[in-house]
Amino acid sequence: MKTNTLFFLLLYLFNVAVHANKVLVTVGKSGQVTQQQLESAMQAAPFATQFPAMDEKDQAYLRGDMLLRMARAEALYQEAIAEGKNQSVTFQQEMGNFKTALLAQRYLSNLRQQLKVPDEVEKQFEAKMQGNSDALIAARSAYIAKHFTALKNESINKLIEQANVKTYFDRLDDKPSAETVLAEGDGLIIKYGDLISQKQQETVDKQRIIEKVNEWIQLTLTAKAVNAQQENINPQMQEYAHSLTTRLLLAEKEQQWIPNENILLDYFQKHPDIAYIPERRQIGQIVLDSKKQAEVMRDRIAAGESLFELAGKYSIDAYGRQRSGDMGWLKQGSASKEIEQALKNLKDNELSEIVKTDKGWHLITIVNRKPSERKDYEAIKDRVRQKLIAEKMTVYLQEVMARYPLQWQIDEYIEIE
Repeated sequence: MKTNTLFFLLLYLFNVAVHANKVLVTVGKSGQVTQQQLESAMQAAPFATQFPAMDEKDQAYLRGDMLLRMARAEALYQEAIAEGKNQSVTFQQEMGNFKTALLAQRYLSNLRQQLKVPDEVEKQFEAKMQGNSDALIAARSAYIAKHFTALKNESINKLIEQANVKTYFDRLDDKPSAETVLAEGDGLIIKYGDLISQKQQETVDKQRIIEKVNEWIQLTLTAKAVNAQQENINPQMQEYAHSLTTRLLLAEKEQQWIPNENILLDYFQKHPDIAYIPERRQIGQIVLDSKKQAEVMRDRIAAGESLFELAGKYSIDAYGRQRSGDMGWLKQGSASKEIEQALKNLKDNELSEIVKTDKGWHLITIVNRKPSERKDYEAIKDRVRQKLIAEKMTVYLQEVMARYPLQWQIDEYIEIE
């Protein structure tokens, strides 16, 4: 399906109520993305707080982009399953560690819920705060936090005693092997190799190892205590397993693509533009819905009124109005061609002429700027890696999508060539 087709398809999604469990797209033979999954992803996205202020067109575009990303992610998951990543030793170990950490977290959460502010203390807080609800909530939280530490330590010490835990940290002084036991108890054994890989042995100090052993003792015992209460963690385990399976596949691919740093150096030398960082500008802007209104606003700003105060009241750009015209930092070349042309010769704090775009009539100013620069390899090594992976990933994703084709399940949409 063409990208512009998807855009109008998502306009349909935006305007028509769809059942939460409706399948929007199937991926290969067994994968799918539902409306409910899409909504959850949109609520967790970085732009979630800005989303309500956007216009329908921008909202539809973001929903369409998110759905396509989710479909591609599902295709990668299907590929990872086919390659048996969920059957690997690493997968089993990671899932075990995650389960332990999740159960331990649940134990502490349950423990915290046992704490209540005594009625006598509550009355003291209410008298002191004199109706200030925020201060009262903060006082309660501070009380719980203070007493929780003592309760947690007492509870964990009791679990350690019940499990007959013994530690053998003196063994760290004699060049321990992977099989050296550092702690043991009822249903618990921690070996040196469980915590430290062979590559790490020369770089990890004794105190750090002791801290890790004590941390793992607490995690294991609290997890066992919660597990005995039959806490339901299946949804979180399934979600993590899904994510982990794909991550193991991608980690393997990255290792294949970049087996050593020479690959990165060679890529950097062949793509010198990676080192170039374009000029960044901090932009102020007000957008009006007619040229006449823009002329009036330009006269008012020229007479001394603040563009930012006016933008907060009159800008038709919902995002800009919400931020009183502060559009943040934009890289040179990242705006529309009309805006870029207006910014090209604009001096700092100078007001632009009126600029017409499909969004409206703009007045713009540059509040601050950071000049362009060229970085050396060491300064942008991570960026080089990201660029190379993105390049390889584009090709690899095309191959995966060919093996797991998408079938859109939305009843109607507008086809645009």
